[in-house]
Amino acid sequence: MQFSDRDILSDLLLDTKYISSSYHQAVLESANDRIRNTLIQLNNDEINLQRQIFNLMHDRNWYLVRPAGTTNWQTRPAMAPGVGAGMGVMETRQMPY
Repeated sequence: MQFSDRDILSDLLLDTKYISSSYHQAVLESANDRIRNTLIQLNNDEINLQRQIFNLMHDRNWYLVRPAGTTNWQTRPAMAPGVGAGMGVMETRQMPY
């Protein structure tokens, strides 16, 4: 099975979000300042990587967002039919409320 560039980037984006969340939790639980500072730097690197992936996907119209203040819209990951966990395709969906 071949994965498209969009599938790969979607997976990478979700992974960077998960990793960053894990680093954040580790920072909050660190008692040693040297380890804490290292974790903060690693988390910052992960956040920067996430932004690069987001920008690439956004530039290719693979991750669409609506401006803040737009009513009845919410951006969230949506799973493509037949795609496993972590391989979601990002898209904008109109919310019913």
